[in-house]
Amino acid sequence: MPSLLLKFPRAHQVVAAMLGLAGPIAVGAMTGHPRIGMAVSLGGLALSGEGKGETFREQMPGLIHATVAGSVAMFTGPAMTGHGDMLAAVGIPAVAAAAGLLGGISRPLARAATQFILYTLIAANLGMREAHPLGLMLLFFLGAAWTAGLSLVLRPLFRTMCSAPPIPANTDQPPHHSAGQLLRRWRNSLTHLSGWQYAIRITLCLAAAEVYEWIWPHHHGYWVSVTVVIVVQRNLQAALKRTLQRAAGTAFGVLLTGLFLLGLPPMWAMIVMIAALSAARPILMEANYAAYAAVMTPLVILLLDFGQEPSWTVMVDRLAATLAGCTLALTLGYLMWSRLFPSVSVTGDSR
Repeated sequence: MPSLLLKFPRAHQVVAAMLGLAGPIAVGAMTGHPRIGMAVSLGGLALSGEGKGETFREQMPGLIHATVAGSVAMFTGPAMTGHGDMLAAVGIPAVAAAAGLLGGISRPLARAATQFILYTLIAANLGMREAHPLGLMLLFFLGAAWTAGLSLVLRPLFRTMCSAPPIPANTDQPPHHSAGQLLRRWRNSLTHLSGWQYAIRITLCLAAAEVYEWIWPHHHGYWVSVTVVIVVQRNLQAALKRTLQRAAGTAFGVLLTGLFLLGLPPMWAMIVMIAALSAARPILMEANYAAYAAVMTPLVILLLDFGQEPSWTVMVDRLAATLAGCTLALTLGYLMWSRLFPSVSVTGDSR
């Protein structure tokens, strides 16, 4: 066992992700509150794969950024939808534009901005309108705290089990900039169109996604927006490859989930599947994006639909929405801008 753990340096992240997501889901199912368990597990989804580093000090920033971004998003999404669909249709692209601009300050804020936009969309479409936004925010925070605690505790525990000497802190770090330096550089970037390009691209794509949902209502059109946020990124040069990988991986993931749900599996089987996908997610996050998308997509579907009756219609709608989102990301989010900024490669890539 120790030798296997030594060959698998991310073992603590895998176990933390698995318990962080499957744990709340299992508790919710056993207590008769599966949707509450799902909301808590979203905190685990946001933090799984975060907390990278060998020391407590290196792990904390990523965990804190993901927790804060996700918690605020879980309040923002339901707060907008609670005041009417029109406010959400206008407010979500506007909030995304503001977050996209603020994400240009630094690399950690870029990642947090993307997480904020993504979980705002998810929270706005949870279908838990009876829940107060502060309640959803608290449930997410509990799941995030549970997963963060697991990540921080399991790393030294696994190291002790392996009898391995502690690894010194990573000294190969990017140059440190003060807050003042980062803000000055950010303000200077806003004097050029390139400093605004990500915020404009993500806003255009999300606005087009809202039009898709308006034209084709009641067909899970929000999945177009979710796909757009995942695919559109700051680094224009990587966008084309990521779009194609996302499309292929998501299509496979939707089909895989459909085949799994076709057999109407019992709730415990769905929990086991969520645990397995959660364990695979940290491994694939940086190894292969197509495989990561193929795992991430069914994981999100199983979480959002947990406790609800599965439907092939929903699967087809999500597949169509994914293809529409990839098309928007490729056209409005990439092709036009790659001609304007052929050499732009913005630091602070969020993924």
